[in-house]
Amino acid sequence: MPMTDDWSDRAGRELAGLAGPDGAWGYRRGASAFVEPTALATLALMARTHGGAAEPLPAARRAADWLASVQSSDGSLGLNLSQPTPGWMTPYAVLVWRALGVHDERARRAAGWLLGQKGRTLAHSDDPGGVAGHDTTLVGWPWVADTHSWLEPTVLAVLALGVVGAATHPRVREGLKLIRNRAVASGGWNYGNRAVFGRPLRAQPAPTGLGLLALATVDGRSAIVDGAIRYLEAMLPAVRAPASLGWGLIGLRAWGVVPDRAADWLAEAFTAVTGRPDAAPLLAPLILADAPDALRLFGRAASGVPRKDEAYHVVR
Repeated sequence: MPMTDDWSDRAGRELAGLAGPDGAWGYRRGASAFVEPTALATLALMARTHGGAAEPLPAARRAADWLASVQSSDGSLGLNLSQPTPGWMTPYAVLVWRALGVHDERARRAAGWLLGQKGRTLAHSDDPGGVAGHDTTLVGWPWVADTHSWLEPTVLAVLALGVVGAATHPRVREGLKLIRNRAVASGGWNYGNRAVFGRPLRAQPAPTGLGLLALATVDGRSAIVDGAIRYLEAMLPAVRAPASLGWGLIGLRAWGVVPDRAADWLAEAFTAVTGRPDAAPLLAPLILADAPDALRLFGRAASGVPRKDEAYHVVR
């Protein structure tokens, strides 16, 4: 998927132009800035400059500083400046700061906060009919404190802790175990469960891509990985929703799989969202999926080879 002066260049310019006066992004043009769209937009713009040059983009550094202004004293980041909880967006800031090589102490504190967050578990005896459909004793990360672990916040935490040198921490190992456990029988991942009341759930492209991205740290090709790849190869030709297509392609790229027509799919998805006031969080995953070096920003390299970063102490 070459970076040419076509849709990807126009998408990058449009995304940059959607930043607010504070240098951060909201979910809609003119709306309050939030951590998630700001971090994703920043990573996308960095990906277009090959993961960040020796001198970071001024826009990326300004966004990283805005993210620092959101951080609470305990190390977490809430949704935005006025909503300090829940803290599930915290990993996004860690990824931005580490990719840029800035705010190292803040990244350490954020990682320390993540290590202290645990999804609530259930003993097997508390799920007598297999209502949840997965191993409820595994500890990952929740969307909201003191609730059950879910796939996506666990993936984000695993990625963030990986880039700060904590990839072998017991919490990360158990998080990866949870991710494997949540894979649905037909291949890929749903948003949290693999079955409910004994009825299998269908996989979805975005969480499947995220699951593959997380497992690219340590796993070789396995039945879980192969099933997820087959699912995405079958589904993505008909998918144009930006998050689903973007994360799905990123997950495939993490395992060295790039569909022949991926560039056409991304261009079609861009055409459908360009000019919309809510385009920022939609453009970011498309841009990331188009940039071969984007995997580096998540601590990954193509074909499942982990990025070799120097580890440093995490505050916890």
